[in-house]
Amino acid sequence: MEEKLDYEDFKPLFGAWAEKFRPFIESKEMYDIYQKLKSEKEIIVPNSASVFRAFSLTRPDSIRSIWYLMDPYPRRYAGRAKINQATGVAMDCSNSPDGKIQPSLEKFYDAISKELGDRVVKSPDLTYLLDQGILLLNTDLTCKLNKTGSHEGLWEPFQKFFLEEVMRGTKDIIYVLCGKDSKRMKKFINPLGNTIVELDHPAFADRTHTDWNSKGVFKMINKSLAAEGKEPILWDKRVYDTEWVPF
Repeated sequence: MEEKLDYEDFKPLFGAWAEKFRPFIESKEMYDIYQKLKSEKEIIVPNSASVFRAFSLTRPDSIRSIWYLMDPYPRRYAGRAKINQATGVAMDCSNSPDGKIQPSLEKFYDAISKELGDRVVKSPDLTYLLDQGILLLNTDLTCKLNKTGSHEGLWEPFQKFFLEEVMRGTKDIIYVLCGKDSKRMKKFINPLGNTIVELDHPAFADRTHTDWNSKGVFKMINKSLAAEGKEPILWDKRVYDTEWVPF
């Protein structure tokens, strides 16, 4: 039996990125990842259709900054619906039944407000940032329900292929690595012509009841874009909703 996944099954999940990922989708490494996931006796988050959602919502030619956080949200919301908190987009809370956001995202928005000097809208849905070329990824794309770190390292071959092959030759990308585990990605990133920023994870700030130190990364990204003659990122969804033009 050939140890290879069917590319056509995965193509819809990757959107415009599909052909770029085809060699990995059809590789033994991807096959092994999915054999591991299929063998798990416990529930895996996010839902299988959402694992690559961050890619499906972006275009390769639009990416301006790639953010790595750590695990997906490992829990489900309370209630009978059994809705996973994880959506396939790092920090995104668009699944929230009542619109409330997780502490990591609270800290993320607080840091934006502090840098911009104005309180921004705290939207649970981060699609507006993906629309602008901010790719929000979890270092480990999956984990077992309620078990943070349970798939640590499982997705490293995937991330290695993405950073070394798919992003090879791409320049002027600002990589933001949040948290110890996400800093494992640094060895795969081409430092020539790109920028790497290393930060603590916003969840750490929540646990220590401190402000998340963003090191001015939001202003830095926009300053870098301005130097290239590109439009800034509209970090406030309220501004995005009134000003953003998709061309």
